[in-house]
Amino acid sequence: MRKLASLVIAALFILFFSTSSFAHPGTLDELGGHFRNSDCMYLLHEPTALAMQAKNKEALVQLIKKYNNNAKCTQQLTADKIDLEGHSLGGTSAAKSDSSATLQLGKKYAATLVKCIDGDTAKFMVNGREYTTRFLFIDTPESTIEVEPYGKEASQFTCSRLKQGNITLETDGSTLFDKYHRLLAWVWVGNKLLQEEVSKAGLVEDFYDYGDYKYEGRVRAAMAEAKRNSAGMYSRSSAQKPDSSRQQQTAKEKEDTAKQDNQPKQSDKQSNTKHPFLYLLIGLVLAIIIYTVVRK
Repeated sequence: MRKLASLVIAALFILFFSTSSFAHPGTLDELGGHFRNSDCMYLLHEPTALAMQAKNKEALVQLIKKYNNNAKCTQQLTADKIDLEGHSLGGTSAAKSDSSATLQLGKKYAATLVKCIDGDTAKFMVNGREYTTRFLFIDTPESTIEVEPYGKEASQFTCSRLKQGNITLETDGSTLFDKYHRLLAWVWVGNKLLQEEVSKAGLVEDFYDYGDYKYEGRVRAAMAEAKRNSAGMYSRSSAQKPDSSRQQQTAKEKEDTAKQDNQPKQSDKQSNTKHPFLYLLIGLVLAIIIYTVVRK
C-alpha cells in the first residue's frame, strides 16, 4: 500500500512540475496559430491539416472558436482579425509550407509594399505571396507596442521611403526566414539601400547578426557617419538619448525581446507564472492526505 502511495505522490509531482515547466503562453494551437494579445489578432503561423479544412476566413473563425482556449479573444473574433501570413486556405497543405522553394538565397525580387509596420519591418507582396519582412542587419527603436525614443521617427522615415515604390528585396546570409517566420532581406528603393539610408539618418541603434552579410560595411559606415554628424538619435542637443542599457543587450536578446507582435503581453506571462505555485500547493495537499490515509 505504501509503495502505491509513493507512486501516486511521484506521479502527482511529475505532473505538476512538467505542467509548470513546459507551459508557454505563445504555444501554437491545434490549427497552427495563436492570438496576439495586444489586439486579439489571430496569427496563422504554421497551418495544420485541421486549419486547411477551412475554405475561407469565415470558416476558420469557427474552427478557432472551437479549438483555441483564449476565451477573451475568441469572443470578439471576426474574419478581419485573422492574419493568414501569406498562407492560402482550402487545401491539404499550407501554400507557403516550403517558401524556400519559391525564394532563394542571394537573389533579388521585385516587391510591392502591402503595409509598413515600423522602422525595420514591413509586409511586401513578392511573386504573388505576402511576406512579413524583417530588414537585414539593422535594429531601429520600437514604435508599435512599446514606443521608444526615435521609434516614431524611424518608422516615419522608413514608411515615407517605401511609399515611393520601385522596391526590390535581396536575400542574403544563411537563412531566408527568422524564428518568427519573417523573411530576411536587404531592401532597395530605387538604387538606394534602405538600411544604409536609415542608418545615415541616425535612426539605427544597433545591429543584429544571423550571419555574414553583403552590405554590412556600408551600413556600419553609414552609422559612423551619423554619429560624426550628430544625426537623429546621436544629436548632442537632443533631450532624448537612446537607452544605453538597451544598447548593451546582445543581438540574441534584442531579437528575443524587441519584436512582440507574435508574443503575448507581459501581463499574460505574469498571470501564467501563478499557476505553478497553485499546482505545487494542490500537489502537497494531496500528498499529505494520501500519506495520512496510508499511515492509518
